[in-house]
Amino acid sequence: MKKLFMKPILLSLVCSFSLYAGTYDDSYSPLMDQNASAMMKTDFFMNGDFKQIKRFDMLWFDGDSLSSEYKNHLKEIINNIKETSSKGEKVLITVIGHTNEPTDDMNEVSVQSRAYASKIERWFRYSLNSKDSMEKSKKYALKIQDALVDGGIDKNVTVVEYRAGKDMFFTDATTEGRDLSNRVMVTMYVLNSQEKDSDGDGVLDSKDKCPNTPKGVAVDDQGCPIIVAPVVSNVALIDSDGDGVADSLDKCPDTPKGVAVDINGCPLIQNLHLNFETNSAKISQESYSKVILFADFLKKNLTYKVKITGHTDSVGTHEANMKLSQNRAISVKNALIHEGVEASRITLDWRAELDPIADNANTAGREANRRIEATLSY
Repeated sequence: MKKLFMKPILLSLVCSFSLYAGTYDDSYSPLMDQNASAMMKTDFFMNGDFKQIKRFDMLWFDGDSLSSEYKNHLKEIINNIKETSSKGEKVLITVIGHTNEPTDDMNEVSVQSRAYASKIERWFRYSLNSKDSMEKSKKYALKIQDALVDGGIDKNVTVVEYRAGKDMFFTDATTEGRDLSNRVMVTMYVLNSQEKDSDGDGVLDSKDKCPNTPKGVAVDDQGCPIIVAPVVSNVALIDSDGDGVADSLDKCPDTPKGVAVDINGCPLIQNLHLNFETNSAKISQESYSKVILFADFLKKNLTYKVKITGHTDSVGTHEANMKLSQNRAISVKNALIHEGVEASRITLDWRAELDPIADNANTAGREANRRIEATLSY
């Protein structure tokens, strides 16, 4: 009855402090599968910069199997990891197997006796050579890794290590104490996310409600375009269409509600500048990346419609330029449709050389005028 009485007491004492037990110390040298990444074979976990480190209570093994009273704890670990991952956090999980301290001293190997049952004998004599200790700690860790994967955790975020009997968990003076060292420790490392600002508007992607905002557009703290109307002292400003630009300054009255506008109260225009070659409507490979970005913007902001307007420089006849600007607009429309934008959201216009934005007398000016403009609306 000695073992049955002592083990609950020892377990309760261990569980009271195991939550705070460290997984690594300055002398820690992990042993792991040869397939582990180079990063994991360094002191990454000891010295890495993490948003959070959560060390779970031990998972105790009785013989070769996880003790029944720890199976619910394993489920709690799995649920905790999955809940953290579901919040968009990137995690790495270490699964470290341990055993009791091995002995290769033949004097400590018990002699088989018919006078005592094997179970009673193991209470007083305990033998485990170094090779078996290492294999057993590895087996423990792999069993827990398999359980994590079966529970829905990506195997690629788990790192298996095994320490044999290098880290005794309790006294080795008793069989019960040695038994308690047969365990697996699971730790969750929450990585510091590398936040990005993809559209360069000063608002991180995780908080940006209007991704892919055109360059140079002023935005609010959610990354959406804003227009600040001039403040005129002692004058009541009237903004009939509610676009943020007073009627006295609004060059595009009656703008639909919610449409992003420029400082003149007109719908924002995105100049794609697709670098068309002279007399060509073909989108260059370099320019196509800009089409992809604009298509992503439209797919993420489904309330927008877009008018694609084609333009040319002044070279050639007006009739030829009208046809060329039409073909350029059609090329961009087809490219947007190919990238997943609904055709019903796209309208076309073409203006030939009628609306230059630069001097057609020089090469740079003509190149700037060979362009596409995309006007957003609801």
